[in-house]
Amino acid sequence: MFINPDWLSSRNFSFLKKAYNKKLFLLACMEEGKPISDFDAIRPFYDSEVPAAIERLRQQPSFHTALKFVFPDTPLDRLDQAISEIKTIEDFQNFIASAAVKKIIEVSTHGVNIGGLENLDAKKAFLFISNHRDIVLDSAFLNYELYQNNFPTTRIAIGSNLLQRPWIEDLVKLNKNFIVHRDVHSRLAYEYSMRLSGFISHSIIDENISVWIAQKEGRAKNGNDKTHAGLVKMFGMSARGEDIPAFYNSLNIAPVSISYEIEPCGGLKAREMFIRASQGNYKKEDGEDLRSMQIGITGDKGKVHFQFSAPLEKNKISSCFEGYSKNDSIKNLAIKIDELIIGSYHLFPNNYVAYYLKTGDNRFNDLFTSEQLNIFNDLMDFELAGFEFGFEELKPYFIDIYANPIINKINIGAI
Repeated sequence: MFINPDWLSSRNFSFLKKAYNKKLFLLACMEEGKPISDFDAIRPFYDSEVPAAIERLRQQPSFHTALKFVFPDTPLDRLDQAISEIKTIEDFQNFIASAAVKKIIEVSTHGVNIGGLENLDAKKAFLFISNHRDIVLDSAFLNYELYQNNFPTTRIAIGSNLLQRPWIEDLVKLNKNFIVHRDVHSRLAYEYSMRLSGFISHSIIDENISVWIAQKEGRAKNGNDKTHAGLVKMFGMSARGEDIPAFYNSLNIAPVSISYEIEPCGGLKAREMFIRASQGNYKKEDGEDLRSMQIGITGDKGKVHFQFSAPLEKNKISSCFEGYSKNDSIKNLAIKIDELIIGSYHLFPNNYVAYYLKTGDNRFNDLFTSEQLNIFNDLMDFELAGFEFGFEELKPYFIDIYANPIINKINIGAI
């Protein structure tokens, strides 16, 4: 570990002990003195690091359990031998990642459909910004569909809060995930943001490798998909001397809209929203993210749709900046991204049913049947059963998840 003695002696050590918990203090020590262009703390594995990571995974019982789910008819000794021969990231994605996602699609969805790939050039790198509904599967499905359509897979942003086991960190870094550090002390926030911005632009501009990142930290729990202006601002922090609109243009920002017929973890999301509304805040339980990952992966998701928008054109980006302050320009660009994500969001009968139940407005009633209304009510009964709160308390929040995408479309004139 690199610890700069001058750094320690130049600050009040007792203050630091109070200000940082142990993990953040160690991060501060490790990161101090490193150049912003040093991406080792966040980057995916290099091919040279793959064999050692594979060997560590082979020692994990949980990894073998996952393999049996993906390859139920293959003897474990044969699987282990095949895995030992994985030497590169591409090997891992071809053999493990694609097979795992294919299995998940087969057992937990009614199919994944895509639209808009004709808007993209497979030889170019893009910054894919999407709404966020499932912890794992948003990016996993996206990469699988790109792979199936002969597009290169993307590097994937993943929050450090999800890396709750060392073997999980190995697994995601093998799958081209890079780490977005959460809960970083304010003294380090700028440095971490600069490093993240630099890594994203380096991937796209210098290495011609696409990047996927959600439009904000955390999933949209209430169905309201909104791009965080702070995220858009972070992208521009690594601008290399050229004017800011030109730099954003060089990132080839391509918004992506993800729609699930059955919202992953819908009941859990309704419960969280109710607690926030009634108690003022919500504190996650230990292991909650891991449980949400498991439920999201295994639960029925119905049909899934991905819609790719064409990259933002240079003149549209420029129009966000001309005559505006820096902060307003960033907000304008975030709104532009929102309009494309919300506008291309694919609606299912469940959305129209929920809109009717929420508002009483019957303008879309010809887009669902009485049977589909009953199916949604049965889904709601199932998802909201077993919680410590009553059905009637949670029901409005569950309906919101499905109704808000329609309300958002109405608000921007997209429906």
